[in-house]
Amino acid sequence: MPTNRTPWRKLALLSPLLLVVLVFAALNADYIRIQITYALNGPAAVIGPGTILTVPGATTTSTSNLLTIPSLGIQAPIQYATKKDEASIQNALLNGVVHYPGTANPGQPGNVYIVGHSSDYRWSAGKYKTVLALLPKIKEGDEMQVTDKAGKIYRYRVIETKIVNPTDLSVLSQGDGSKKLLTVQTSYPIGTALRRFLAIGELVTD
Repeated sequence: MPTNRTPWRKLALLSPLLLVVLVFAALNADYIRIQITYALNGPAAVIGPGTILTVPGATTTSTSNLLTIPSLGIQAPIQYATKKDEASIQNALLNGVVHYPGTANPGQPGNVYIVGHSSDYRWSAGKYKTVLALLPKIKEGDEMQVTDKAGKIYRYRVIETKIVNPTDLSVLSQGDGSKKLLTVQTSYPIGTALRRFLAIGELVTD
């Protein structure tokens, strides 16, 4: 009597796909956890030293050199890299987000350019490897804040978001000096560095 093997054949076809999904989820467990936490609880009720939704266990005791995005519960220390090579940037990313050398400082005319991780392997070093996991959820009109070395707060309102190729260096442009911008960049999509997600804000003047 013939046996209907169709279900087994379907299962055999699905097994490799299921394995890929499980491996991908395991490699990006921290990113997935952050997305679930945000979906269930929203951003942290109070953003301040020691209150970092995206980096549990990490603490920030200083009010200087900080990037804060209240709507996403993001706060991280800004590291000022002195060299533009990949190794130097990656090393600085271990301790926070990184101000790209040669771009404007907070509050100055031009474009303050800050980069940070959105996802990385669980075994990778550093506490800030998923600090910008929620950045693609940012909306126009949201506020991004940076403090300088003296602790002065500069508030930037998001005017644009976009996705670009890694080779697009036009995003580092400092313009003609007529605007004061902040660009925050992270890798996109999850688990890859295929593209870059950018949130661009303009300085709010009271």
